[in-house]
Amino acid sequence: MRKYSRQRELILNYLKGTTAHPTAEQIYADLKPENPALSLSTIYRNLNLLSEYGVIQKLTTGEHGDRFDADTREHSHFICSGCHQVMDVFSSLLDEKELVKALGDNCEVLQHKLYLYGVCSACNAGKKEIN
Repeated sequence: MRKYSRQRELILNYLKGTTAHPTAEQIYADLKPENPALSLSTIYRNLNLLSEYGVIQKLTTGEHGDRFDADTREHSHFICSGCHQVMDVFSSLLDEKELVKALGDNCEVLQHKLYLYGVCSACNAGKKEIN
């Protein structure tokens, strides 16, 4: 990776301290008050660099901007269509034998990203109370 950067370390430590999967804008809003020299472009540049080097995961979930995750272990993500919360899912949802059958014997899966879209339990509970 490139030489040491205080801003990069600040961003990485922020991500390591949360499971919220924040957007670049959320990271900027949280870090800016204590770091007045920090710019949004610095946040984006460092997030892209950290992602490119595999230090963090960049989650392109469709709407509401990219999200970022410091947990690089293989796992999936659940995105709530109500509150837009992103949650980690540590489960082997893809059956290796089924994949081999679907793809054929000559294919080898090296990596996967699985996004599950739905309504979280908090949003579901809110719907039931309204009805």
